[in-house]
Amino acid sequence: MANLVEQYLKNHGPSLSSEITEYLVKYHNLSAVAARQRVSRGSKEIYRLDLSFPRRAKFLYLKQQSGSELYWTRLELALLNSHSAYGYAISALRARGGVIPKSHFEIVCGSPIKQKKHLSASVVLNQMIRLKLLYEVYVEDIGTCVYLGLHINHLDSLIPAMKARLFVEELTLRGIYSWMRKLGFASYTQIKARTPEENPRVSTTAWDLAGPSYLSPLVSFKSGSTNPTPGFVVCDILLTQVVTEKDIDPFIKKLSSLRSLRNVGKQLSFFVANSYDQNAFKKLKALGVSPATTATIFDNEIGRGMTLLIELLAQVVSSSVPMESIDQIFKSVGKIDGASNRLRGALFEFVIADAMRLSYGNHVQLNKECKTDKGKKEADVISITSQKVRFIEGKGYNLNKRVTLDEVKYWLDEQVPVFRAYALAHPDWQDAELVFEFWTTSSFEPDALNRLEKSKEITKKYQIEFKDHRGVTEHIAKTKSKSLISTYKEHFVNAPVVVLPS
Repeated sequence: MANLVEQYLKNHGPSLSSEITEYLVKYHNLSAVAARQRVSRGSKEIYRLDLSFPRRAKFLYLKQQSGSELYWTRLELALLNSHSAYGYAISALRARGGVIPKSHFEIVCGSPIKQKKHLSASVVLNQMIRLKLLYEVYVEDIGTCVYLGLHINHLDSLIPAMKARLFVEELTLRGIYSWMRKLGFASYTQIKARTPEENPRVSTTAWDLAGPSYLSPLVSFKSGSTNPTPGFVVCDILLTQVVTEKDIDPFIKKLSSLRSLRNVGKQLSFFVANSYDQNAFKKLKALGVSPATTATIFDNEIGRGMTLLIELLAQVVSSSVPMESIDQIFKSVGKIDGASNRLRGALFEFVIADAMRLSYGNHVQLNKECKTDKGKKEADVISITSQKVRFIEGKGYNLNKRVTLDEVKYWLDEQVPVFRAYALAHPDWQDAELVFEFWTTSSFEPDALNRLEKSKEITKKYQIEFKDHRGVTEHIAKTKSKSLISTYKEHFVNAPVVVLPS
């Protein structure tokens, strides 16, 4: 007789052993004891996840199902149905595209940092890594990240979207931080937003933004004391297309853990998204959480600008990006305190790419990850012609911030060798002349400029070129593109040094 457990898994997908036992009792007239023994015996084709479920159940799956979308869907469902911390963690990563900075795990996973009767965020993380549900990876400009095993064969395709989301979330958090300080929602000196080094904490929980608040509804007084005990403002952010009820469940679980603590002040809670589905919106409201959006915090124009910015940064662009889009982003998102400088750095590569297309043709790549035996680095812009391949590093700085020697050393010693190895291994580029360029809208520190000049002089196998704001301005002016010149002039230089061609 065919193995009934295998047959069940083929028909229904990966499942809990308890579900299979119930099925065998109900539909194959086995006793509960016989059914449990049948499931326990299994076969060489049946695998078990080394993770405990209620009633000592195990998650069973066939070898060919391992790591599939069905496997992950069924595992997440089984974990969530049992209210497992691991299920909330999977949901949190899925909501964020499957990959996040490792330091953000304690914020998003739903588990407290350390609290009685709760699995800690670090235990959940380490267990998921041990079980190969999560993997670690180093991402340039971000640091160590963790990602769901579901994406092990296509991780590279997820990185641009993660970087775009993190960048726009950072800008949004800056705006909320400034807004809360100015309006007195939180202590002016103690409110904090997440950074790569540290996450804001309230008691046992980590947040994207948090701080003590002395608003009267949140303040309490201990018996016999006239000194106020503050409450807290807590805020998490998720800037994806539409936030669903499942996406907010880890946030709600974390908030419930915090609210269960007796000696912690009251909280004014915010969740920030681009938009919500109806169920998520109603659930947050019912729990006394403000379901804020970028449009309601700022205005509709800024909200649209942020959506456009995420879309722009998330793609590895090979087609032309209209300068009107860059202009729109600056004029909307640039209204947020401190955003213009960050935008200048993030969007300068699109200006370079447009200049390359106008100068040398349409074959241009942005944010290209170059993998070689020497390592893995991301090229800002690659311009390709039949004779030359140009790798261009861009630094969109204010004139008062100059490129340092350390930045030049990193480019020359770490990035250029990887880019060259990548080009030499490329079947279409092996005979092309290789040019490595460093562009900045500012200038170079004297020692950085000296290093570049020496490298250019002694390097014979390929070319080293560099441009400060004068060189960039000259190159862009020669394109005679009014839209490019106008955008560059208005948003990337501090003075009207570009003369429009007649």
